[in-house]
This record gives sequence, structure tokens and C-alpha cells, in this order.
Amino acid sequence: MTELTKSQRNRLGWSMLVAGTILLGAAVIWVHYSSFPHTRFENGVEAAVVVDYFNWIPRGWFWKSVGFLAAFAASQLMLVGAALAWVLGEKMTWSRATFVAWLVWIEFVLIYGMVPSEWLNLSQTDLDWSPQKIFVTLPAWLVLGNDVSISYAALKDIVSIAYHNVVLVGAIIFAYRIQGIGKPRKVAEKPAPVSPYGRPLITGGD
Repeated sequence: MTELTKSQRNRLGWSMLVAGTILLGAAVIWVHYSSFPHTRFENGVEAAVVVDYFNWIPRGWFWKSVGFLAAFAASQLMLVGAALAWVLGEKMTWSRATFVAWLVWIEFVLIYGMVPSEWLNLSQTDLDWSPQKIFVTLPAWLVLGNDVSISYAALKDIVSIAYHNVVLVGAIIFAYRIQGIGKPRKVAEKPAPVSPYGRPLITGGD
């Protein structure tokens, strides 16, 4: 794979930054208006909720989740774009190292803070995954005749724990692999030719 030139990195990085900024703005608007309820009670009468300009945006937990996913994708575009435009291929200085640390801090806030927080908000409010709602009841023969059920609240925590474990392993692998960026790749040495008798074959000479 051919490495990108500095001008190509700058163009790609700035393109990702601009695209991510536009997508983030659209996602914020989408999440805001998809969070409006369909109806509300006014003087004891249920009436449809109508908002100006963006009433066409569909509402409900599914569409709000689409907006959150778009916002997360936009943040990743912006972080990668910043790394391409200002970090990759550049000489590392104290100021650039500080900037990289800031980018990493933002990424960790997103994947370890905002994503789990929004998941808990979604599951506890829109989805109503409460301890009173049963997700599955285990067969009696599997639990020695006992009555064991898993609630949606437990499922919520299982999803959260699985997410944290997967992200933690992914972060460790990424941190290890990123150490090789900028280093020359090892070229596999061709094995020395051997004669039909299994001895090294020497070519040339007097």
C-alpha cells in the first residue's frame, strides 16, 4: 500500500474534519427533535406535538439512537481527521505530543464516558428496561428446579459490561499496533538457493 504524501494527508484530514463537523451539527439537531414526544396532554386533552421547521424528523427511541450513532461517527471522523492533518507524518514535538494527548483524552471520554452514559439513559428511560420486566426465565431443569429469571435491568448491565470489556481489549490492541506507525517495515529475506543435494548454491565467482 502506497503511503500518503503530506498534501494528501492534509486534504484527507481537512475533508474528514469538515465532513465530521457538518455531520455532528446535523446529528445534534436530529437527536434534539427526535426526542420530542408524539403527543402531550393540554388541559386534560391529548394533542399532537408539532414543532416548527423540523417536524418532519421522525421521533422515538430508534430514531434518537440513529442520531446518537451519527454523532459518534462524526466525532470519530473529526478525531481521525485532526490526527491526519496535524500529527501523522509530522515531527513529534512537546506541543504536538500535548495535542495528541488531548485527542486521546477526548476519545476516552467518548468511549468510556458518553457512550455508556447515553446507553444507560436510553435503556432506563425510552426502553424502560426495569427490574420488574423479565427478559427471560431460565428452564427449571437448568437451575436445579429453582425459579430463576433475568430481568431487563440485568440485561442492561450485561450489555454495558460486555461493551466495556470489548472496548478495553480494542484499546490495548490499538495502543500496541499504533507503535509501529512511521517505522520502516521489515522486508522478508529471500531464502538462499540450495543445490539439488541440499547445500548452499554459490553463484558467480572466477
